[in-house]
Amino acid sequence: MTEETQYYSHVRDDILSHVPKGVRRVLSVGCGRGCTEAELVARGVEVTGVELNPDAAKVASQAGINVICGDASENSAALAAGPPFDCLIYADVLEHIQDPESVLKDHLKFLVPGSIVIVSVPNFRHYSVFSQLFLKGHIRYTDAGILDRTHVRMTTRRMIEEWFAGVGLAVTKIEYRIYRRRDRLLSMLSFGWLREFLASQVIIVGQGHGKSPMVTPHT
Repeated sequence: MTEETQYYSHVRDDILSHVPKGVRRVLSVGCGRGCTEAELVARGVEVTGVELNPDAAKVASQAGINVICGDASENSAALAAGPPFDCLIYADVLEHIQDPESVLKDHLKFLVPGSIVIVSVPNFRHYSVFSQLFLKGHIRYTDAGILDRTHVRMTTRRMIEEWFAGVGLAVTKIEYRIYRRRDRLLSMLSFGWLREFLASQVIIVGQGHGKSPMVTPHT
């Protein structure tokens, strides 16, 4: 299985854990083959996905997902045609968009007041980036991960917080994804002070103004 196939076929349990109970309609931007979204469909959630890759979009549509095939910044008309959403997901998508804050602001128009926004991004403050850029003086791009060659924007926890503030979203939860056992131990021993540099991914959950239609997160 290629890295690209793994990217499109991976179920994001870390994302699903932040989707609250009571959600009825989810907009997932960059849904890939819809493996994560299919889990929500199985729970009775109506899911609309936006996917640029036509082959992946075709597979996602076969999983009961309403798929809009096209660029994330050019789908307003199609989204406006349906009822509003109460949850918006960007699972490692915003770093691939030239103007992510504008896209986020545009998509918020299709959410009901108090909706949840879940964003996962690679953490460019990770020590591996520092090691390559400042110690070795050379960046080696890869097919996936923090230094994915298709990334057009750098992303960090603080940058996402600024985007949220710019579009009127309040941050409700931050999760640092630390995968290596050694790094998790270092984070624990430092009482969390080093987690910003040990996490390869960060998940930020935000909420818009207004009464929330949500209940509690899935566990």
